[in-house]
Amino acid sequence: MKKILAVFDGLKFSDSTLQYAVKLGIQHDALITGVFLEDPTYTSRGIYQLYNEKEYAYDSVKDLVREDRQERDAAVDRFEKACKEASVNYLVHRDRELAIRDLLKESRYADLLLIDVSESMTRYTEDPPTHFVKEILAGARCPVLILPQHFSDIKKVFWLYDGSPVSIYAFKMFSYLLPVLSALPLEVLTVDLPEVTLYNDMVKELIALHTPQANYHLLKGVPEVEIPRFMRKQEKDSLLILGAYQRGALSMLFKTSMADVLVKEHQWPLFVAHNK
Repeated sequence: MKKILAVFDGLKFSDSTLQYAVKLGIQHDALITGVFLEDPTYTSRGIYQLYNEKEYAYDSVKDLVREDRQERDAAVDRFEKACKEASVNYLVHRDRELAIRDLLKESRYADLLLIDVSESMTRYTEDPPTHFVKEILAGARCPVLILPQHFSDIKKVFWLYDGSPVSIYAFKMFSYLLPVLSALPLEVLTVDLPEVTLYNDMVKELIALHTPQANYHLLKGVPEVEIPRFMRKQEKDSLLILGAYQRGALSMLFKTSMADVLVKEHQWPLFVAHNK
């Protein structure tokens, strides 16, 4: 892996994204590009509310623009300082057009995109998965790592395997892009698949080449219920690999609803990849 996109809202800076980005940059000797989305339609307070509440609305709007600019500048400084202290290579992109469009364009030229689970690019609070995160997951042109709001050093990996090509693709992309994490203990987790499907020779061969000491878990029941229930019993220092998240793509296990269920838990980093 050569290039990581770390996505930031300068008005609601994510410490978690910064910590994961620096850690991955160090582990994989990768360039971290801090993408600061400065959509002109997004301000920390409502402009129309200022007009309604204040006699000198024009001056108030100018103050708001200046305050937002200062806060965004401070966020960039914070990112740069952390990268310099960690001695990792970095770039800063300050995208000042529509946030979703700019970020999807950036994803074409990156190996991995990091984004906080709560990122919304609005001044309002949304429950995860936010509309913004769902749009990025569906349209990104590189794998996405959805991050919890609190950093935890990753010590174990769970592959949510459903036998589909996209599930296998996600595992391969994870192994190629993140070899340091790929060397961690691997747990292969699936629900209601026949044992012959889970343990066929080609799957075992693939896993053995990347993670020889893998363990297997075959759960029974409804995937959207059993997988979160199983994962809640695990340590928070785990990462999950999901097979797909794209419009119109259905697999036996990982439909959009499955990804949404896990995003709502917002407890573990989720590596999501689809082959468009």
